[in-house]
Amino acid sequence: MEFPQASHEDETAKAREQTTRTDNDNEEQSADNVSEVSDDLGKKTKEHVSKVYPMREISFRVPFSTEKMCFNGLVSFVSLAFLWGITIFCMADPSGAKTELDTWFQTTITYFTWFYIVGNPVMFAFVIWIAYKYGHIKLGHKDAKPEFSDVEYFTMLFSAGVGVGLFFYGVSEPLWHQTSNYYANAGYHTQDEIDQWALEITMYHWGFAAWSPYLIMALAIGLAHFRFDLPLTVRSCFYPIFGEYSWGWLGDLLDSWSIVMTVGGICTSLGLGAMQMTSGLQRLGWVDPEEDDLSGTYVIIIWVVTLFATLSVVSGLKVGIKSLSILGFVLGCLILFLCFVMEKSYYLLDLLVQTTGFYLQWSIFQVPFWTDAFAALEPGEGRAIDGKAGESWWIGAWTVFYMAWWVSWTCFVGIFVGRISKNRSIRSVVAGVFLAPTAYALVWFTFMGGIGLRQSRQALELEKLGTDFYGDAAHFQTAKSTFCYDVPQEDVVLDGDVIFTNSLKGITPVCQFDSSNSEMAWFNVMYSFSYPGTGQDGNFPGFGDLMSGLSIFALAVYFITSSDSGSLVVDALASNGKERHHNIQRIFWAFTEGAVATGLLWAGGSDALTALQAASIVFGLPYNFFLFFMCWTIYKMCESLDGHDGEGYVDAKVLLPKKTWEMPLYGGVFNYLEAFFSAGSINPIMKKEGIVTPPVTDFGLLLKNLLFPFISFLHVRSAMDMKKKHVKWNLFMTAVYAVIHFGWIALFACGAINYGFVAFAWMFFFINSVLLLSVRYEFRMKLGISGNLVGDFVGSSFMYPQCLLQMEKQVFEFEKGHTDKDAFVAKEDVDADKLTQSDMIHSA
Repeated sequence: MEFPQASHEDETAKAREQTTRTDNDNEEQSADNVSEVSDDLGKKTKEHVSKVYPMREISFRVPFSTEKMCFNGLVSFVSLAFLWGITIFCMADPSGAKTELDTWFQTTITYFTWFYIVGNPVMFAFVIWIAYKYGHIKLGHKDAKPEFSDVEYFTMLFSAGVGVGLFFYGVSEPLWHQTSNYYANAGYHTQDEIDQWALEITMYHWGFAAWSPYLIMALAIGLAHFRFDLPLTVRSCFYPIFGEYSWGWLGDLLDSWSIVMTVGGICTSLGLGAMQMTSGLQRLGWVDPEEDDLSGTYVIIIWVVTLFATLSVVSGLKVGIKSLSILGFVLGCLILFLCFVMEKSYYLLDLLVQTTGFYLQWSIFQVPFWTDAFAALEPGEGRAIDGKAGESWWIGAWTVFYMAWWVSWTCFVGIFVGRISKNRSIRSVVAGVFLAPTAYALVWFTFMGGIGLRQSRQALELEKLGTDFYGDAAHFQTAKSTFCYDVPQEDVVLDGDVIFTNSLKGITPVCQFDSSNSEMAWFNVMYSFSYPGTGQDGNFPGFGDLMSGLSIFALAVYFITSSDSGSLVVDALASNGKERHHNIQRIFWAFTEGAVATGLLWAGGSDALTALQAASIVFGLPYNFFLFFMCWTIYKMCESLDGHDGEGYVDAKVLLPKKTWEMPLYGGVFNYLEAFFSAGSINPIMKKEGIVTPPVTDFGLLLKNLLFPFISFLHVRSAMDMKKKHVKWNLFMTAVYAVIHFGWIALFACGAINYGFVAFAWMFFFINSVLLLSVRYEFRMKLGISGNLVGDFVGSSFMYPQCLLQMEKQVFEFEKGHTDKDAFVAKEDVDADKLTQSDMIHSA
């Protein structure tokens, strides 16, 4: 393992001069020269990153190749071990893994529904505010042009973000909600209202809500990389918080976690997509519809997709990924247009206008904050007795699932969007990522979901006609399916009365929704365009085969773009943010995705895939917290860039506070982790920044603070009272702190007897936290140390032993005669003056 060494000043200046060349210079080169310059820039970037940012790196030359393989060994090995560990668990016992991970998922949903729900509109509001206040800031240099045209940009971000889901859920999701949304059983809504809400809820899931977390990551990574010259990795987004610690074990943990979630998300999509494509192939007759074991077919589809994805990712961002994204988008538009023209077009236009108004009315404030709190109550907990409550499982199975799923995909899509947004302004990125995909999704789900809903309603109409007039609900039923009905192409007359009139000839059969085979809903619509009785001899086969074939091809293209985009992102994360990688590395990650998906489907089918999907969502919970931290770092970066001329990179150290703690909360004994992962030797550059292993005695101090925190509490309060004016008050507050400390421990223990004690235990715990918070806040203010109340609360509550040690370390420093002591005395004098003035005013 090699540690990057500090460079000489002239070498650093030369490297920075190379990296600050604008894109306009590159664009003037010929195509061949662009590739050559890019290669050169890639090498310069690699040298620059490895020398300036002391991250772990394994580097070696591959036989018969002029390029080196460079990657972060800890990030790669930890992520692979964790990924294959959870995969083998799902493969070894698919049903057991599904049960266990479903329990984890349900527990997460139970306790964090409120957090998932409220987090999304908060992120949405933040992104809008950032675009308004700092929209002029570019993710690149001042006069550089965007790397991709608007059309290329839209197709690429759309293909990576939601392209696959449009086919998987385009028809089926509104049909799911038709019978189970939280208004479906209300008793006061008509079927028309229920169906409109089915579309509204679908659109909320796929509109602004889907792109809000993506934009947070995209803006954070884009600003960090293209303006502050930080590596293209998740750890760079946290540089304003962790500073130089970002290049150590904390950053490795963030990047490893991100790889696991990215690969897990892509693998489940590969598997589920293979299952839907197989359904289409069965409908086409290319796969035996009666075949029970479809594992072989799944594997073939996955590896065909993986092979093409590998070729695409090897060809690079500007060739394979861009071209396939455009192809997939064009195919999707073609299918959408054909369906629109062949179906009841004016009905779809009416529905589009209606759904747009509904979406704008409900999806900004009400639906984003809807947690379905009353409906989630189970019998015995206060569930509605009128029998009209919504399904208790619905909010967790759908809205919370989506919010969690988007967050679990944030790393992959967010980094990809940030990468392709180079040289665009924040305002154009927000407008492009929010407005264009949401508008397209609105058209797509209104048209395709509207077709599915209309055909389902027509099928129900035919079922009722059969019951009412023929005494047989299956009178119009097709021979092949109990869910589909042949639509009479002429008026149906019974006893001289017209009981059915067909104004939309050629669309038959129409199908009700089969929830046990939801993948087939899309193909049922495709095969409804049959136009029977037309053509030569009236044997026209219909457009079902053509439309299904186009759908399968488009679906495959979208899966390839998701896989290759994901491989590109994972490779960047595994190689410390390098944008150019050895082809072997790209192939390795693309094949890893295919291998994981293959193993899951072969061993456990949909159960194993669902288990991995649940795991990805559960492990994605911390990412919600990460995204809120990123909101702060985005603000910090924008604040630092506001007013900057936009020429060249800005030194990232401007993001760090001028004065910090001697020991941050994530430092101290945690630095032993850095030493451990560095084989006993912390990087020399990090040591220069003060990241060193503390004395072993710190463990004893931490244990003392854990058990008897009031000792350090008194020490810190006494240190702030340099003139000994508040000795009795300090002793009194310390006694209160000690009593409450032992009180919450005792009350938690009593919780085993009576759970009511737990409520009092948490109350005592938070009172203790507030007492320590007030001390830490005053301590910071007197020393002029940057911080905020959120950090103060986290440190004073769940990290109180480390928080007390942090303040004691600072006290030890000024007890040795450092200048902080003078700051305390000066602050006390100022406070005394203010108190004297206040007393005088009071006396007057």
